[in-house]
Amino acid sequence: MAKSVLVAMSGGVDSSVAAALLKEQGYDCYGVMLMMHGHENTAIAAAICEQLSIPFQIIDVREQFHTQVISPFINDYVEGNTPNPCVRCNAEVKLSALLAEADRRKIALIASGHYARIKYAGSKSDQATTETTVQVNDAGWDHSSNRHLLFKAKDKQKDQSYMLYRLQQEQLGRLLLPLGKLSKEQVRDFASDRGLISATQRDSQDLCFVPDGDYASFIEREVGKRKPGNIVSSSGKILGQHRGLIHYTVGQRKGLGVAMGEPYYVLRKDAIKNEIILGAKRELYRDKILVDNINLIASPQLASPLWVATQTRYRAPEVAARIRQLSADLIEVAFAKKIIIPAPGQSVVFYLEDMVVGGGIVRDSH
Repeated sequence: MAKSVLVAMSGGVDSSVAAALLKEQGYDCYGVMLMMHGHENTAIAAAICEQLSIPFQIIDVREQFHTQVISPFINDYVEGNTPNPCVRCNAEVKLSALLAEADRRKIALIASGHYARIKYAGSKSDQATTETTVQVNDAGWDHSSNRHLLFKAKDKQKDQSYMLYRLQQEQLGRLLLPLGKLSKEQVRDFASDRGLISATQRDSQDLCFVPDGDYASFIEREVGKRKPGNIVSSSGKILGQHRGLIHYTVGQRKGLGVAMGEPYYVLRKDAIKNEIILGAKRELYRDKILVDNINLIASPQLASPLWVATQTRYRAPEVAARIRQLSADLIEVAFAKKIIIPAPGQSVVFYLEDMVVGGGIVRDSH
């Protein structure tokens, strides 16, 4: 008897190929588009499902999306942080909604077109993933329970494991990622060979709910204009006025409206004082940060300090670091060399080779 799977459809080539691959592998596929913000291309998604001869349904999750993604995104920016809304959305809205619908239909599996891989470390054989089970041993964590593990995709240029690091064990255990072993070129070739209407669709680049990429204008439309305040040097000297904290991010150099003898950068944002603090580029470098809001995939906790590769921004070069768990929700990250620190609110993800150990959110490390 064929297994049933609920497939997240976006209208793009990746979700289309994911559905087509699973159907060719013998799964009974059911296409679902989550309506989150009103910019979805429902017509293309429906046409793709018709082309694949699979049922299609639209599920309205706009209220959930606004509550769990848009509102925190706005609040984070207003408070001086630079969040990753896509990371939050994947775990708290997309997969959560898909699993809820799958449960309603009594379907065990869900699938998406993300580029990543899932494996199982343990003795069970009835797992959702078709990846070979693996045994992982390292002194850095506690192996008291079987785990579903998240790995980078084969195509490292398209890898999206960074965006999935907040997934929970139940989500990983029921999620199929058919594109994990494929390159983007192979995916497009597959779509073209089968005449899928999404074969030439361009990849999306900006936030789905801010298609023009102007985050500050979006926030001001939602909550009104922000108050101006002082731009000050790291020594406390007032240098000028800013237009509102949401218009700036840590590390920014251009568009500051301050003329100095040397290039100045945003070192941090003080939401309490409503100040932007500027300084020389060298002041951005640090060798240690704290991350909270922790999610560990490879283990429930770190049993001892562990050397890992860290990714401090999506698709940023990896940097070696020693991580040490200070409490249930706080990890110290000590980099092997000083780096330009990620902005507070950004995600830092820890890797052992291709395996995601886990990650967390950057605190204001000043």
